[in-house]
Amino acid sequence: MSYTVIARAWRPRKFEDVVGQPHITTTLKNSIQSGRISHAYLFTGPRGVGKTSMARILAKAVNCLKGLSAEPCDVCENCIAINSGNFVDVIEIDAASKTGVDEMRELTESVHYMPMRGIYKVYILDESHMLSRSAVSALLKTLEEPPGHNIFILATTEAQKIPYTIMSRCQRFDFRRIPEKDIIEQLKKICSQEGIGYDEGVFQYIAVEADGSLRDAESMLDQIIGFSGKYIAEKDVINIIGVVERDILYKIIRSIFDCNLKEGLELIEKTLGEGYDIHQIYRGLVSFLRNMMLIKVCGGVPSFLYIGEEELKRVSGLLEGVEYYEIQNMLHYMLKAEDLLKGLFPKVSLEILYINLYNLSRLRDVERVIDDLGQRGHSGVQEAAGSYGEPVVRETAEPQTAKPQTAEPPCELSAQGFVEYVKKKKPFIGGVFENLQVQVEQDSFIVFLDKRYSGILKTEGDEVKRLLREFFGRDMTIQIRDAGQIKKNILDDFVKEAESLFNV
Repeated sequence: MSYTVIARAWRPRKFEDVVGQPHITTTLKNSIQSGRISHAYLFTGPRGVGKTSMARILAKAVNCLKGLSAEPCDVCENCIAINSGNFVDVIEIDAASKTGVDEMRELTESVHYMPMRGIYKVYILDESHMLSRSAVSALLKTLEEPPGHNIFILATTEAQKIPYTIMSRCQRFDFRRIPEKDIIEQLKKICSQEGIGYDEGVFQYIAVEADGSLRDAESMLDQIIGFSGKYIAEKDVINIIGVVERDILYKIIRSIFDCNLKEGLELIEKTLGEGYDIHQIYRGLVSFLRNMMLIKVCGGVPSFLYIGEEELKRVSGLLEGVEYYEIQNMLHYMLKAEDLLKGLFPKVSLEILYINLYNLSRLRDVERVIDDLGQRGHSGVQEAAGSYGEPVVRETAEPQTAKPQTAEPPCELSAQGFVEYVKKKKPFIGGVFENLQVQVEQDSFIVFLDKRYSGILKTEGDEVKRLLREFFGRDMTIQIRDAGQIKKNILDDFVKEAESLFNV
């Protein structure tokens, strides 16, 4: 007897078997029960989420010999024939290969004939966005005035390519990517009934790699079982799928928060040396940081996210003392850097990306300095951010003999440090300052203003003053200077240098 792959053997046969699409199954079941059956449906969504399977279940439900009900019986002659693909009144057409007007004309002519064995003739057009313009024109007339015993189900992954004239004549159902938690639960169910043992957490790798497609997840599971036999070990999944072990990702992230730049770079080098691809490391870090962000934002594991107890314990340890926006900033930076990894020097790009993530994490120390200065009122022991944000403790004299504030705050407490701080607190204002030349002189914050941004300080002036006081720990005045003066000064210096070189 020939082997049936898991994706086919576990294809849903009833609405209750469909994973991750309750909004669609409920609507269709209620419509069938009430007899409100449409003549045309449009099923759209990513690959492997159940579009064609749902179409076949609908075909069974309207042709079941036990009559219209919320679920097909799946045991009558008609249901069995539809399951095996031998039911004459259910016609499946691959629109990617049959796009010609002749094929479509033949189909539209057949709709006038009554069903031979069932109540309805059901036409399932897979990849319907591939229909040619002439085929669409031939189909349109039938959809405008359909005979009552026909149902058309158009399935597609690219609904935007379906002409509006067709779409407007269909009931549209948008299939969603299946949540990782639902995929993991389904894979566990399959292994339980197939008598396959497994390590805790192995299915999380598969669910992440499947990216919302249950069919892809089941295909990967089939491949892994073929390699592992009756027990799936974590190392087997890692080797077959080619993903980076989560323990490695944990150590790389931990090196950032532990300020151990050298260890993180060595881990990346070691992982690459073991044969992993740069993009596998990148995707693994994005997935790990995403889990951290969601757990921090939600105050625990959200319902749509699956994470093992051991990993949750490790992630919770990393999250101590970390704010959600810090992880959000790191993720945002990583996603923006994706194109760099596709360039000529992907390894260098990955190393620079890691160092930049490290630098982003050091902004926490700037906030600690600000809070400490605010609490102590600039007396006693003052802390200033040192290299890479390391606290530098500086003894000062008694308050009455304290030295005056220097013109330029040390290290990160500078004009550029303020810009980075504002980008995090007020992204809109920070984005403007990022495009301007700024500097600090004594108690003045100087902005060399471009005409394009002349209105920003008028509307946001009070907020900028508040942020300055919050960052530097004292009131600051704002001075506006002409940005063109910078260029003039640079040109004057260049001319003077040239004159001195040539003794003019």
